[in-house]
Amino acid sequence: MKKILIVLLVTVLIAGSESAQAQNSDKAYLLTSTAIRSDNGAVRATRDLWKRIGDQKNEAWYKLPTGYLATFKEGAVDSRFVYDARGRWIYTMLTYTEKEMPRDVRKSVKSIYFDYSIGWVKEVRQDEDVVYVVHVEDAKEWMDLSVQPDGHIDILKAVRKQ
Repeated sequence: MKKILIVLLVTVLIAGSESAQAQNSDKAYLLTSTAIRSDNGAVRATRDLWKRIGDQKNEAWYKLPTGYLATFKEGAVDSRFVYDARGRWIYTMLTYTEKEMPRDVRKSVKSIYFDYSIGWVKEVRQDEDVVYVVHVEDAKEWMDLSVQPDGHIDILKAVRKQ
């Protein structure tokens, strides 16, 4: 389980860098519908995404050096689906606020960090595994926590404010 957790946390870091690449790099670019139709990997990725979430999300597709990235926003939730070059799903990362958090995850965090406010949550899904990265903050410090669905919490990063 620890190995899976580490892989998922590395995935969160990769997701951040790939989304930044998709928006800032000349190696990643926005795919048009014509480009998607002419690329077998993009077609497979598109079909998989539509099977998972439906086809009316107005997603933006990016070609990355290692595959594809689909992004869209639904309500207050930002979604990122990452696929390899063959169009196989690798992971999903959802970003949202405390209001959209699953109750049990919020309860786990607030039972220990009750004086902290929750800034954002990143839910990472890979295969059947899920991990939540939760950013909490108080007047003196902020922390990024790794929260597993069973309630286990690890501190990923802690920074004292000056």
